[in-house]
Amino acid sequence: MNLFRKIFGKNKEKNVNKTESHFDKYKRELNDLNLKSTSDLETLVKPLIKQTTKLEISPASRPPENSQMNSHFGGNPYFEKGEKWPVTKKGKHLDFIFQVFNKLESQLPDNIELIQFYYDWDEFPWDTSDGGWLVKIYKNIEPKNIEFINKPSDLEKSKYCEITFKSSSSLPDWEGIDLHCYNATKLSCVLNEDEPWDNYRQIVKKLIEKQDYQSQLGGYPKWVQGESTPKNSNGEPMELLFQIDSEENADLMWGDSGLIYVFYDEKSEKIEFSLQCY
Repeated sequence: MNLFRKIFGKNKEKNVNKTESHFDKYKRELNDLNLKSTSDLETLVKPLIKQTTKLEISPASRPPENSQMNSHFGGNPYFEKGEKWPVTKKGKHLDFIFQVFNKLESQLPDNIELIQFYYDWDEFPWDTSDGGWLVKIYKNIEPKNIEFINKPSDLEKSKYCEITFKSSSSLPDWEGIDLHCYNATKLSCVLNEDEPWDNYRQIVKKLIEKQDYQSQLGGYPKWVQGESTPKNSNGEPMELLFQIDSEENADLMWGDSGLIYVFYDEKSEKIEFSLQCY
């Protein structure tokens, strides 16, 4: 009899585990951690808050003197003596999109003094493996070595738009929360099985207000088509260097009202790029 119970008791236990739903599994795991309420969800999410810097793009204006030393979209980029205008592997000039100097109000890594972004609208790259894009990083700048380089004649004239910086807070969107806190995803599902994202979004709104699509430095990406954060060599999510929205003032349109995302690993200096649109 004991042998019978031993054999069939185990089989019965296996059958119970096999029929356990994801909802029941999450609930059991969360109960073990004493995570049950929206207050607990807020406690899980709050430590994830990161600072981000919103880039507000001013209407087009006449470039001031020495505009190469300003943060701006369009116009002329900063160059130093000996440099040339960036080109694709095929030798075609890349279009200059924007540059940002690392100021106190900008959320950039400490080892970067200036970032620039170039893009080829003909190739229209979508991810890192595509040609036709360039993130140019200056760890140090030497204004005494500044050199003006005219925009190549094969590139269309672009609007010069100054950038102002606005500091704010950032949290992962619903698509990305389980990458940073899987228990927050599970608790959201348990609290509202039909619309699990609803509780999470309410917590985000309470903590940092609504997160819109925007051009920004640092923080978390807000994805158009779903979570795609690349990972570093240790398998950890890479840090967002910047995301750039489709900006009317600067005449930028990434596909159908899309955004570009650039990630940077400070240790390896690895850079990843992607574009998503509707």
